[in-house]
Amino acid sequence: MNLRKEPVSNAWTAEFKKDQLVFAQFGIQAKQNIEISNYINEILESFKLSDGPIHLDRAIHYDIDDYINYIFLAYWDDDNSFKEWCNNPIIEKYWGENSDILSDIGIWREVMFIPTNHIETIHSGENYNNGVSHFLPLKYTKVHEYWGAMRDRIPASKDYNLNSLYKKDNLIPVVSDTKGKRVRVHLPDNFCLIRTAQSWSECSDDERTTYLNLVEPVLKEGEDYIRNNPTDTGCLSSKFVYETTIDGEILDKSSTIAYFLSLSDLEEWAKKHPSHLSIYRTFHQMLKKYNNKTELALWHEVSVLKNDLAIFEYINCHSKTGLLPYSELQVLTY
Repeated sequence: MNLRKEPVSNAWTAEFKKDQLVFAQFGIQAKQNIEISNYINEILESFKLSDGPIHLDRAIHYDIDDYINYIFLAYWDDDNSFKEWCNNPIIEKYWGENSDILSDIGIWREVMFIPTNHIETIHSGENYNNGVSHFLPLKYTKVHEYWGAMRDRIPASKDYNLNSLYKKDNLIPVVSDTKGKRVRVHLPDNFCLIRTAQSWSECSDDERTTYLNLVEPVLKEGEDYIRNNPTDTGCLSSKFVYETTIDGEILDKSSTIAYFLSLSDLEEWAKKHPSHLSIYRTFHQMLKKYNNKTELALWHEVSVLKNDLAIFEYINCHSKTGLLPYSELQVLTY
């Protein structure tokens, strides 16, 4: 007998048309006094090449060591197109095995080849300006508003437990000398990626103020906590980013992009941890203030992947960048 209650609110999820998609983050890392507009312009031009991404987002992140990271979040709905794009000489200039290491900036890429039976999305509205919804249709879903719904929306969860063989208790970050080096890091199988986002672009002035003063500070505190406490949360890396236009103008949108050791670790943090329960509580305070009718848009994408379906590569980056603190898990360093 299904004792689940009918959802109170409406939600939508993406309908995938192909067996695989590619989600790739490309970052340019620099101290704040370094001029990097030429690098930004070159990578922007590269996305216009034949076989470039079907959709591109841009963001900015100030990391734990006070570097600016200019991030490009690119989606391909065909992995062959992505591979052809990578073979272009302009891309090879940065990412080819014989490319030079730049002295004034760091560059990094985190590339996921995602089987579409290993990803789920959830959207608070039927709007087509969130991640994969830029190029995929959305369908109404009742699979939400209960613990375990995220896992249930991943088709592969019906046949696999998606667990990790590693335990979060063993996640001890290691600081190593990575400047001037090119490092690839591979994670254990069944690591979990989440891009969870919020947009207050359609909110009234009062709702916008409430979100920015009530909810966002607690959201940032939660992001800081999961990033700084891996043995407690199972989080390997987390970035809070402000999204921008392609030209670099800050939007009323933000995302947290995080890697967890496993889907179970993400679920446990979301369900039980005080840092997430505080986020949940302040959001519901906002909902209550506006009688459950707010224009704040929420969505996320969650994937669970094998280690051979990802590329994590960092060139001349500081040692706390991305997944570099877990380079002891690496399969290949060169």
